[in-house]
Amino acid sequence: MQNTKGQVKTGINERIKDATAWIAEHLPGFLLVTAVTFIAIKLQSTRLFSEVLPLSSLIIAIIIGMTIKNVISLPTSTQKGISFSAKKILRLAIIFLGFRLSISQVLEVGPSALISILIATTSAILFTLWLGRIMDVPLKRALLLGSGVSICGAAAVAAVDAVIKSEEEDTAFAIGAVTLFGTIFMFLYPALHGLLNIPDLFYALWAGSSIHEVAQVAAASVVASGQFKAMASTVKMIRVLFIIPLTLILTFIPWNDNVTEEDKNPVTPPQKSKITIPWFAILFFVMVLINSFAGLPQNVVAGLITFDNWIMTAAMAGLGLDLSFKAMAKIGTRAVILGAVSSVFISILSAAVIGVILD
Repeated sequence: MQNTKGQVKTGINERIKDATAWIAEHLPGFLLVTAVTFIAIKLQSTRLFSEVLPLSSLIIAIIIGMTIKNVISLPTSTQKGISFSAKKILRLAIIFLGFRLSISQVLEVGPSALISILIATTSAILFTLWLGRIMDVPLKRALLLGSGVSICGAAAVAAVDAVIKSEEEDTAFAIGAVTLFGTIFMFLYPALHGLLNIPDLFYALWAGSSIHEVAQVAAASVVASGQFKAMASTVKMIRVLFIIPLTLILTFIPWNDNVTEEDKNPVTPPQKSKITIPWFAILFFVMVLINSFAGLPQNVVAGLITFDNWIMTAAMAGLGLDLSFKAMAKIGTRAVILGAVSSVFISILSAAVIGVILD
């Protein structure tokens, strides 16, 4: 009995020791990420970034993080906390993203929106992969670009990266590209709305179906009237749901690029790639269901959305602090062109499909 108590006590002490060591290793990076997150959210609340140049705290955090990473030589003690934020915290943020959408919102937008979203999103991914192959852009790089353009920008890129394990510079480039082209659309769409006198219903469906980031859609939809502002954001959030089937499909594809000599030996059967279930994508959908049927008070949902914005911003800060301009410069112009053409493709296709459906 005494022996058992001693073993339990020893086990508890070991766990405390391990936890203390883990905190010590990650704390410097966490503190840096927290500082960038706080600054980004405060900057986003200013008139400059909320009205004059509307940018989400996510994009601001990436920009600040990348600037710090490439201007200052960060101590190695910050690396573990930064990497944890960019990967693990991001997955938690994607899960809580589910509280921004409900099944009733999906049904309210109607079949026209659902059809346009399905066609535009699926076609954009396939088109990007096809064009990427023609342009000799690596498959993973093209897939990251396609997912970011067609689903939900940086969050989709990071979600897909969690499954396919791409190179850091590919992830950095894809996030930078979809942010750039989405920001261009964010300013271009409102100008076209006034210039071409686009009907608000068409505009809401078009903006929600083709602009990359949730915050960019919200900023671009301010020129629409009343209910159509909300419709644009709802359409965009429905696109976010495509993270679930895409990541699930990608788990069944062998993404291991490191083939050993043993794997090449015809006598020895190759090692099977381990399938990583994207639990964060599944739990994201669970949160959508909870938000739809649990009857949570509005103030609770609002609090969860605020919490999600904070941790998503922290994740983007981690990504920015982990991105090197030198590594991104090695990507080349072909991938830039691919991202631009893919962005234009989903914009034109969405407009065409919506035009046919509403005619």
